[in-house]
Amino acid sequence: MKDITVIIPVLDKQLDSDELTNAVKSVRDCQEFYTDGKLKVLIVVEKVENGFDYTQFNGIPFKYIVNKSGKYDYCSQINFGVKHVDTEYFSILEYDDYYNKKWFNMFTNYLNTNEDVSVFLPINVLHNVKTDEREFVNDIIWSSGFANSIGYIDFDCLQSTASFNLTGGIFKTSDWLGYKPSISVAFNYEYLLRATDKGQKVFVIPKEGYHHELFKDGSLSEYYINNISDEDNAKWFDLAKSEYTFDEDRNQGIDDIKRKSDEK
Repeated sequence: MKDITVIIPVLDKQLDSDELTNAVKSVRDCQEFYTDGKLKVLIVVEKVENGFDYTQFNGIPFKYIVNKSGKYDYCSQINFGVKHVDTEYFSILEYDDYYNKKWFNMFTNYLNTNEDVSVFLPINVLHNVKTDEREFVNDIIWSSGFANSIGYIDFDCLQSTASFNLTGGIFKTSDWLGYKPSISVAFNYEYLLRATDKGQKVFVIPKEGYHHELFKDGSLSEYYINNISDEDNAKWFDLAKSEYTFDEDRNQGIDDIKRKSDEK
C-alpha cells in the first residue's frame, strides 16, 4: 500500500475560496481511482480560522497545520508541510489547481519498475486564465535525443533548458532536499539542479497529470509577470546555477550577483 500526502499551501485570503474547495475535491476524485493506498490532504495555513467549514472536505482524510514561523511564501509553506508528512511519498497541489483523476494511478504503474526514482513529475497543462490559452510543460524530456535517458531529467539537459515545473509532482519524502525561498522565480530550477547533481533520479511520466492555472488576479504567477523584468528573470536563473551546490538557502539575491560582478 502506498499512502500519499498531498500538501496544499494556503494564505489566509485563499482559505475560504471556491478554488481551494475544488482543489481538495480533485484529490477526492483521484481517490476513487487510486486503489493502492490512501490520499491524505495536509493544508498549511497561517492561522486557524474557527469559522471555516472544513466539513466540506468530507470523503478525504485531511488535517491542517499552522505555520507560525512568520514565513508564508510558497517555498517556506511547502518546507514546513514536508516536516509533518508521515507517508513515504507526498505531492504538491496549489490551492487553485487540480489533478487529473488518474494521476496517482499513473504514478503507481511507473513506480513498480522505477522504485529508485526520487521525483515523479506529470506533464502539466498550463492554463492562462487571461487568454484561455493552454500549453504543456515537462513534455520536452520525451523528445528524441534531448536527455541522456529519455523521460529522465538529468543535470546535462538542465544546462540547455530550465522549462520544468514541479507542481503536481510526487516526491519520495526521505529524498526531499527542501526549496530555497530566496531563489524567487527560479526555485524549481535550482531544486532540479541540486537533486540531479546529487544523483537523484527525476522522471517525467508521459501523461497529463496536473492542471496549473496561471495569472489569476493576486496569484504568484501574476506578480512575477508584472513585477520581474526579463533581465531580472535571467539573473534569478543565473543565481540558481551558482547556488545549487549549497545544501542550505544562503539567502542570496540578484543584487548579490551584480555586486560580485562589480567587484571583479
